Amino acid sequence: MIYWESKITCFDEESKENIRISAAEGNSQILAALNIAPHDGQAIFAVNERFMDVQAAWQEDRRGVVAFIFIGLMYFLQYQIFFNLVLPGIGSISSGIGPMGYPLTTEGYIFAPLSILVWLAANIVLFRFGWRWIRLEIFTQRRLVIRFNRLTRQVHINRPSYAGGIVTFPWESTVADISGGDKGSRLGDGVLALVWPARYSGAGFDDFSLVGGTLSDRDRAEALWEYIRRYMEEGINAVPSPTRLRSMFPWPWDSVRSTLSFMKPSWHNGDKGMVLTFALLLSPLLLMHSICHWLSLLLCWPTWWPKAIRRAGLPGAPVPKLTTADDYGPEMAAKLRASALKVVDNNSASSGP
Repeated sequence: MIYWESKITCFDEESKENIRISAAEGNSQILAALNIAPHDGQAIFAVNERFMDVQAAWQEDRRGVVAFIFIGLMYFLQYQIFFNLVLPGIGSISSGIGPMGYPLTTEGYIFAPLSILVWLAANIVLFRFGWRWIRLEIFTQRRLVIRFNRLTRQVHINRPSYAGGIVTFPWESTVADISGGDKGSRLGDGVLALVWPARYSGAGFDDFSLVGGTLSDRDRAEALWEYIRRYMEEGINAVPSPTRLRSMFPWPWDSVRSTLSFMKPSWHNGDKGMVLTFALLLSPLLLMHSICHWLSLLLCWPTWWPKAIRRAGLPGAPVPKLTTADDYGPEMAAKLRASALKVVDNNSASSGP
């Protein structure tokens, strides 16, 4: 959502130049093969001969914080204030009798309406200015998914409409940008970003998606990219079966697993004693995080694909249309084209197709 808003907000020239420099110093390579064994990174929802669905929310394992804050505010506003002040106040004004059974005084006639106004104002402020942050985790689609269709040679990204909606790009314009610490890093900072620069995709605007969940290091991010690349270039038989398919349904044990995911790098590096000690000491917080993570998923709706994308690659089914800036209307298209950055090739970047 934040990235999409940045594209439809006017940049000043200094900001755009800073981004150009950042892009130029990247180590992106288009469909580059890596000399590393492919690994699914436990980021696969579904895979078959026709398509593969992969997690497209890098920090999905971290969700739950917004849900915790929202539930806390709802408890305070809708329970403590509404049931303890607003409803009794309405009853007192209607009957003229105060909470203690005495006739309502002048102060009571002032305080009761004031408490109602404060409650209304607090709710208006929360949903007016906090809604954009609330729907990062709740009251939105449950999963961000990227679909690789190897028969139509297309990539589909499924996002909420307020974050750009569902977009379709040609596979051949996919750029992989990989970062992270060396093997053995305890930070869990491996990141795989797939990018579709405007100059390659023909969409008229740049787009990207952070793929996979918590990855241990750069090697694991490279292995996930190689898994995707080989699937698209060579087929399903060129990659091993996923170690574990992710579930689209919000099972509570998946939330527990997500909460503990930040400990995976240390666990894999042999620090099992330290991990168990921290897990025991932080168990109340980890339990709270797991519950809020699960509640955030329950308060969202399932991710659905349009019929054209669900049938793409089947015999007789049409090939989905590629996304362009014009699909968003003239005004939005102008903003998207203005945000497209000039990608500068360097020694580590390959030329476009």
